[in-house]
Amino acid sequence: MRVLLFLTGFGQVKEYDYFRRFLGRLAGLRDLCDVFIHCNNPDISADIVTHFKAFPQKNKRLHITTTNAGFTMGAVEAVSNGIETGLFRDYDYVIHLHPDVFITNDAGIVNLLRSNLENHDVFFVNRSLPDDARFFSFDFFVFKPRLLLRNIFRDELHTYHGWPEHYLHDMLIKHDVRFQIVKRFDDDNWMPRRVDDHLGLYHEHDLDRVEALLQTLEAGDTPRAPTGTTASGATTSRAPSTRPHVPLGAAAAQWQALTTESPPSSSSPSPPSPGPPGQGPGPSDRR
Repeated sequence: MRVLLFLTGFGQVKEYDYFRRFLGRLAGLRDLCDVFIHCNNPDISADIVTHFKAFPQKNKRLHITTTNAGFTMGAVEAVSNGIETGLFRDYDYVIHLHPDVFITNDAGIVNLLRSNLENHDVFFVNRSLPDDARFFSFDFFVFKPRLLLRNIFRDELHTYHGWPEHYLHDMLIKHDVRFQIVKRFDDDNWMPRRVDDHLGLYHEHDLDRVEALLQTLEAGDTPRAPTGTTASGATTSRAPSTRPHVPLGAAAAQWQALTTESPPSSSSPSPPSPGPPGQGPGPSDRR
């Protein structure tokens, strides 16, 4: 099974370092995936190159471009260009994320990939706004490029008036593409910001909170010395080596109070305008 993590961003830099550290904890997805970072900001800090090089994947690529469809459709354009250039053609799955959507636990995602490999569903989408059935999260979705017969992201790319979440829904319906709605939040609501209930994703703009969670998880990853005997033959009293598993529910409960927003980033140099909440404060996540 070949999997590509396709990250689309504009102003994020340090987020890629955090993303790598979260991914590095997860042997299942980490060892399955290649990484492609698409940045539509030619003035991005050179630090993004440093963070990119630190990803352990052998097959990885960083693409920085001046091509930018704007604040709301920049990520849509990035996915469209990936299809047009054949970037995705050799993969069983493409996982699209924003760089501030951190994977804290890969069990849900790996199960999703393995259990659907042989069926004919093309897209795997999720909801994050409970009162809007057309709101399919754009910060995380999965698709099978080999089963996508046409580039649906090219359609209405420069004429669509609306949010990318609605665009994703509308293009799937318009082109009669098979999709499966995957549970993410129990209440289909991104608020308050937290590790979700089913996929282990944590979409957060406040990097101090991200660092705090990552340190907590990394501390739990540190193996303790095993029980054994000393050189003199005396038995030690230390506990056996363990690698604690952090249940998704426990993580979600631990971080459910994390609701403070950090200043939003955008996919174009112009200031953001008010918009629907989605995975964050309106179009702050449109990259």
